[in-house]
Amino acid sequence: MAILDKYILKFKGLSAGTHHFEYTVDDDFFTQFEGSDIHRGLVKVTVDLLKQPNMLTLDFRMTGEVTVPCDRCLDEFPMPVEYTGTLLIRFAEELPESDGEVLWLYPVESEVNLAQYIYESIVLSLPYQRVHPLDAEGNPTCNPEMLERFRIVSGEEFDGMFPEESVDHEAQSAWESQLAAVKAKMEEE
Repeated sequence: MAILDKYILKFKGLSAGTHHFEYTVDDDFFTQFEGSDIHRGLVKVTVDLLKQPNMLTLDFRMTGEVTVPCDRCLDEFPMPVEYTGTLLIRFAEELPESDGEVLWLYPVESEVNLAQYIYESIVLSLPYQRVHPLDAEGNPTCNPEMLERFRIVSGEEFDGMFPEESVDHEAQSAWESQLAAVKAKMEEE
């Protein structure tokens, strides 16, 4: 866990006003998060902290790239990261639940570990569907061998692969007729 210790921001001794911090997120950082799709990357994180008597405002800017698996062919590829966001840190004797934009701390706290927030911000900045970019001609750059392996087969091809387990089309047709009759009855009611 010592790897994540360098993302601890000690704010207690800072004077009121603005302070600038820089962090580098690398491969070692991403290995600390179990189950992550990101295994490698290099992201520069800048934090501008505005310290006020009852609140801290942290403005984040993250730029770089991470390596993620392609959702289409499963090969890893580099994906750019761009994130800008603000985290407010407020203080209270009884902590309400954090909502992602406001982090509540006890007044006696003197530091905050930004690692989890940085990680989540990077992950959430990535698109939902992660696929290789298109080449200059507009063609996918996915691994063609893997795409061929995942090619969807037609019903006839599937039946040909397993002839002894071929579908009984008469029974299937009878089932579909019964299902249609039940559906029609339900719609009438």
